[in-house]
Amino acid sequence: MVSITPFAAGNYLVDRSTSDLLALRGQINALSNQLHTGRVAETYGELGAGRADSLAGHAMLGALNGYDAAITSARPRLDLTTASLAQIAKATATLRNGLLTNATDSAANTRLAREGLDSALDALNQQIGGQYVFGGRLSGAPPVLSTDIILNGDASDPARPLAGLRTLVAEQMRADLGTGSGRLTQSSPSPTSIRLQEDADAGARANFGFTLAGAPVVSGSFATVGYAPGAVEGAVPRFAQAPAAGDRFRVVVNLAEGGQKTYDLAGADLADISSAANAAASLQALVGSGRIASVQSAAPPGLTATFANATAPAALTINVVSQPNAGDKVAVRLALRDGTTTTLVLQAQTSADAASVTDFAIGATPAATAQNLSGALQRALNRAAETTLAASATARATADFFAGSAAPGLAPRRIDFSGAAPAYAQTPSASTVVWYRGEIAAGDPRAAIAVRTSATATVGIGARANEDAIRAAVAGFAALAVSDMDKVTAATPATAERWKALGAQALTLLPGKDALDGIAGALGLASSALADAQAQNKTVRTILQSHLDHLENAPTEELVVRLVDVQNRLQASYQVTSMLSKLSLLNYLR
Repeated sequence: MVSITPFAAGNYLVDRSTSDLLALRGQINALSNQLHTGRVAETYGELGAGRADSLAGHAMLGALNGYDAAITSARPRLDLTTASLAQIAKATATLRNGLLTNATDSAANTRLAREGLDSALDALNQQIGGQYVFGGRLSGAPPVLSTDIILNGDASDPARPLAGLRTLVAEQMRADLGTGSGRLTQSSPSPTSIRLQEDADAGARANFGFTLAGAPVVSGSFATVGYAPGAVEGAVPRFAQAPAAGDRFRVVVNLAEGGQKTYDLAGADLADISSAANAAASLQALVGSGRIASVQSAAPPGLTATFANATAPAALTINVVSQPNAGDKVAVRLALRDGTTTTLVLQAQTSADAASVTDFAIGATPAATAQNLSGALQRALNRAAETTLAASATARATADFFAGSAAPGLAPRRIDFSGAAPAYAQTPSASTVVWYRGEIAAGDPRAAIAVRTSATATVGIGARANEDAIRAAVAGFAALAVSDMDKVTAATPATAERWKALGAQALTLLPGKDALDGIAGALGLASSALADAQAQNKTVRTILQSHLDHLENAPTEELVVRLVDVQNRLQASYQVTSMLSKLSLLNYLR
């Protein structure tokens, strides 16, 4: 049942007055609360039209706090990465300076190399907050192994021992030196002639030992020379199946200008992988004028390469037709697979030490002179093999070792001695130490760890121990450290020559100053970007906070004025109401 409230015309003024008094009282309470809390409202709804700006502003402030937290967390990591890189750069500069200014001190420089290797590996295993800074995205474990395991291997599992760098260097020397003369065969077709020939196996001469770099040069007219160049034979590649885009394999190519180039490839790098045959043709097109010397591949795609052995090896002859004069010379130039050459120079003397590698005695007859020249050439060849070639083998094996990774198909190359001639194994070895255990990925290492600094910007601060410049520094240290030249007790001319050659090889392995500076520069730019972003965020925060203060905070002076005004109005209303409540005909007549 609905009742109708009684109404009288005189009640309206009373109700209106009461309503006004309550409204004024509500204003006083609201202003008092604002004065007490300093806020305009306690809920977003009470802000009215300003609630949308307030919500958006607080969301942006929250995001800025997140960005600044990420920057604050990233700065120590970036500083540690930069300091570690500076440590490696300092060790590299120290070793380079030692090799350039004190080149003959093999013991001191070998110790410098070992200390540099220890220092570099220690720097690469630095961590902060349990995160290893040189492992890229795989930052939960040390990215590189210890010096001892890298050099000597890992025998912690007797059932599966892993070979270290020392083993790979020994294998490379064995393959390069052959019987001791750098895989060159010396013979005497006649009593007055000397013949020098490359290895008959095309695969061996494509990868190991010396090759003949041209015809010998003879001063005077005591000898005639001949030279039959051999065509550079390349292996023919075949895929067991068409490679997928992500299948990995390694291809080493002999360049026309000398030296070798290594390609670490994936199926995606080939123009056509629709079939195994098309993939092989695409690989041949990719290497261009180079000749494939060796390959290594996981299965799939099962890449192999075979030599036809269809070309004759290069050979040279020296025929002594008359007696030389003292001082006459014979020069034989040899090429190495690292792209360098060495020249054997033999000088005729009236008498010469029977063990000399630079002189040969003039005999009683041209045949005797030829015999003496042949002996001197053989000794010089053996000396070059145990010094220059051995140093090159050490550097090549070291470069191969540190180029190896855990990616399928890209393990460190090993040499197979089971055949008539040595050959690089085409199936990756699972019995070799892999020195780097961090992230393996293409692209900029800095992008591996990205710090978001704003809604639209990120700064990369990642680093990987296998970056080219860092890997080159570690390889340069290791090539000397593995030589053990600091343990040589009795120096000989051969050891001195070998050290000189090894020092030169180490200098080529070490990165240029600009290479390490390039990484340091990238890290420096990242540090500057973080600082700039933090400063920008501070400016934006100040603007936002000022706007929110204007929306949400109640100014004290204004509140006091308004409160006093409302209190006065309320007091006046109370007085008027009180007077009206006492109004009667008698009071009115008075």
